[in-house]
Amino acid sequence: MKIRHILAGLVLSVSWSGMAVAQDCMLRVTTWGGSYQATYQSVAEAFEKANNCRIEWVVGSSPDHLIKARLGQADVVTNTLLNSIAGEKEGLWLPLDPAQIPNMANLYENAVYSKHTVFANVGDYVLAYNTDRIKTAPTSWNDLWSPAYKNAVVIYGIDHIPTLSLTVMEAEQNGGGIDNIEPGLKRMAELLKSGNLVGALDVESQMVSLFETGDAWIGMMATGRMRDLISKGTGNVAFVRPKEGTFPLITSINIHKGTKDPAMAAKFVNYVLSPEVQIAFATRNLYAPTVKNAKVPDDFKLRDLLVQNEAFTRLYLPDQEKITANKAGWQQRLNQMSKR
Repeated sequence: MKIRHILAGLVLSVSWSGMAVAQDCMLRVTTWGGSYQATYQSVAEAFEKANNCRIEWVVGSSPDHLIKARLGQADVVTNTLLNSIAGEKEGLWLPLDPAQIPNMANLYENAVYSKHTVFANVGDYVLAYNTDRIKTAPTSWNDLWSPAYKNAVVIYGIDHIPTLSLTVMEAEQNGGGIDNIEPGLKRMAELLKSGNLVGALDVESQMVSLFETGDAWIGMMATGRMRDLISKGTGNVAFVRPKEGTFPLITSINIHKGTKDPAMAAKFVNYVLSPEVQIAFATRNLYAPTVKNAKVPDDFKLRDLLVQNEAFTRLYLPDQEKITANKAGWQQRLNQMSKR
């Protein structure tokens, strides 16, 4: 009897020990709140069960995520590309090992920023237009300069990434580039002085309203705001992805160098790059997959709003560090040129 009780006690002890080990496994993952966190949490449940590892969500804004990383308070960091680049320069991230993250093999080539940073999902800024006013679909960002669109063009504010990216694109097309931005600034000054702009706006809801009222005929639009127009039943606004490419809105992912369990962190990144997680973010949040083997269902009504396949390869991403470092000076120079 005593032996039986001792053995039973040992079994119970081992069982509780195993549970303790499982509970000890915990990954701290950064996320934005709201719908992004809701999707992240829902897909992470399967990972937690399969790996006996709990996810602790570190919720906040993009700068918060970088601060938490600097303090060693995150293991997997979901963030904007600009903050990932900053963390990379500070030496915060571990290299991403394709042997431990086999789903990296399915990434689009331009979704691998570096050996430390890959894209988790992507939105983009497209060219929206009013089909009542513009019968033939535009094909180029250069259509924003067309004399036919007086007081009918809308763009983001001059210090916003899509407009800054357009400035670099125009520089490249006119004999310059990011290190010789003058031709691009000249083109943007021409647009500002042309009389075409109904607005260069900081608030996206205002852009949506201008397309709803018909005051804007053509302009930049994030795909998320295109969804807003569609959901409101605005049937006379369509969009194209110009031949030069569209400007991406990127969610990046990194592994912190101080994580206690780098192998489990790598497993989680691999899971984020799996087709099922990628499709969840595509269908619930309208963020396009960054892996080629994630097939968005044909019956998903907003499928065309997701940047995929050949359009993904044409995403236009100028050097973000240089843009950030120079944008104040560019804006000052553009203000001078626009007054002439």
